[in-house]
Amino acid sequence: MRKLIFATLTIIFSAFILSCSSNDDNNNQAFPFQGKWSGSYSGAKDHGTFKIDVSSTGKVTGTTTSAVFNEDFDVNGNVSESGNFSAIAGNASSGATFTGQMSGNNANGTWINTSASMNGTWIGGKN
Repeated sequence: MRKLIFATLTIIFSAFILSCSSNDDNNNQAFPFQGKWSGSYSGAKDHGTFKIDVSSTGKVTGTTTSAVFNEDFDVNGNVSESGNFSAIAGNASSGATFTGQMSGNNANGTWINTSASMNGTWIGGKN
C-alpha cells in the first residue's frame, strides 16, 4: 500500500512541476513604440521640430518647438499597440492636433490647428 501511495504522489508531484512555467504569457514584452522619438513638422504658416517620449503604456509626452513663433508647446497624447498616433501640442482649444501612424522606427502623419487656420505634415523617427 505504501508503494502505491508513494507512486501516486510522485506522479502527481511530477505532473505539477512539469505544468508550471516561468512566463508563458509574455507579460514582460515591451510596448512596441516605447522610447524617445524626434522629428519635424511643416506647413504653409508654421514649421518646427518635436521631441516626444512614448511610455510603456502608450502615453505620449514631449514638446514641439515652432520656428515661426520661436516658442515651445507641450505635447500630450497616446499611441496604440497598432501604431495609431494622436496628440495635442499646446492646449485643446487653440493647439494643434497631430495624428498619424507609427511603424517600426518611423512615424508620419498630419497636423491641424483649426483656431489658427494652419495645417501640414509631420515625420519622425525613433532615437
